[in-house]
Amino acid sequence: MEQPVLGLGLLGFSEPIGLRLQEWASQTPDGWPLWRARDPHLADAWMIAGDAVEVLGRDEVVIRHPFGSGERLTLNRAEVDRPLAFATPLPEGFVSAEFFEADSESSVRQRLQRFEAWLRPLRTQFALGAELLARLDQYRSGGVVHVSLNGKLLAVIDLPRWQAALSIPARPVDLAMAQWTQGPSLSRDVPPSFIRLSLNRVLWSYSVRTQRDVLPKRYRELRMYLRRVPRLPAHWFDEAHLVLMRELMTQPATFSQLRDRVGCTDQELSRWLGALYHGGALTTDAESAHRAEAENRRSMVTLRFDHVDPDVHSRLEHSGSMAPSSILREAVHSPLHVSTGKNDGGTRPTS
Repeated sequence: MEQPVLGLGLLGFSEPIGLRLQEWASQTPDGWPLWRARDPHLADAWMIAGDAVEVLGRDEVVIRHPFGSGERLTLNRAEVDRPLAFATPLPEGFVSAEFFEADSESSVRQRLQRFEAWLRPLRTQFALGAELLARLDQYRSGGVVHVSLNGKLLAVIDLPRWQAALSIPARPVDLAMAQWTQGPSLSRDVPPSFIRLSLNRVLWSYSVRTQRDVLPKRYRELRMYLRRVPRLPAHWFDEAHLVLMRELMTQPATFSQLRDRVGCTDQELSRWLGALYHGGALTTDAESAHRAEAENRRSMVTLRFDHVDPDVHSRLEHSGSMAPSSILREAVHSPLHVSTGKNDGGTRPTS
């Protein structure tokens, strides 16, 4: 069973501690999710250095990050949409049940396992995406697909509407063992307890976390165009995705032309384009791309990234690193916000 690559955001740690945490997190036993350090805004979970935290209020804290830089990020815990934990020592007056010891490998591993349990719905969506992608060719006729295990319905996939509904308690292993049934008489009715998702959302969640190359072969050979900006949460986009959409909106390109324009490797470009394709962003049809051009420009402006136009290479240079990216760090879409001023009235923790 394929396991996802989950992103770990490390905030406030010195370089030696951060590298040690990355090493421990990357040593994953077979059959478990893989962890890799990512830009904190794009990470699936956060580890935060407690001695880099200042308390502003009951739920609001400031994190001095990157370590030693003087930059500060504000985090309101009520806005957090992913699991997090603070490395001890915690600042005076700050209480959190989610903490660990950064100098203990066993403590770090226990925390990662807690993250994985919290992220089970995401891991189940990954499993659904993996199984769906493997079956798309046989489902070209459309219709409705029921995914069941031992007679229990786990998911309903409505191909004409490009929608899925997923049982919230379903586990990744359940999707891997389930039976997939397609037929014209199957109901598209969804139990009220199921979560509804677009298939682009499911396939994007899979594509950005798989180690497989999921870009169709024709996109390595034909000229590609921006079909649309994927209808996904804005903070899901890596800077690389934004750069590539801007490049294709400016001028369509073949795979090799786009690789040379942004200065990346074939493997990197294939991974980024694979996610964009399954998010619904790419086409090889010039006419359909032309019809969508005005809407795409409006969508890029709505994302509030259209005004950013630094050198392409510098935009991609730190993709996947520990440091927040220059574009996303300034965005309103992230729970992390740039702190205003050097002193926000917080209480500096004791070391």
